[in-house]
Amino acid sequence: MLSRLATTLTIATLALMGCGSDADPEPTPGPMGPPPEPFAINGSWLYLGPSDVPHTLAISPGSMVYTDVDGNWSSSWNIQTYDNTLKHFQVVFSSGSGSYRPMGQMQMSGAYEVTGTLLTVQLADGLASYPPLQGAGTCPGTDGTPAPICRLYNKQ
Repeated sequence: MLSRLATTLTIATLALMGCGSDADPEPTPGPMGPPPEPFAINGSWLYLGPSDVPHTLAISPGSMVYTDVDGNWSSSWNIQTYDNTLKHFQVVFSSGSGSYRPMGQMQMSGAYEVTGTLLTVQLADGLASYPPLQGAGTCPGTDGTPAPICRLYNKQ
């Protein structure tokens, strides 16, 4: 009886050892799929204008941080979603100090365009829709003055 059990275990072990081979197909991604593509505008940006005070914008995975160059204010935003193909994003306010910018907003949608080292961002209050980006690199307003919710940055 013991001999029969040993023989059965040996055969089972040998059979299992031969189940894998180099010809096995690649595993398919799990339910989470592949990791998302990094946000195209990650990095440090210096504000160029046209209508706000001088500041920097640091974009890292999951967050955006606006900081006044004189250190008088800062604000942190959590990135809720972004799409590099459609060139838009949504952020939700996390924290701020001083008279932080953009003032009074808790959620923003944005559209962006990168041309060389120049980043143009068109913002809108709330998450209902994405603002149209007009005149990348120029921020034109409807009456010829700069659009107040448009911002130009240079890559640092």
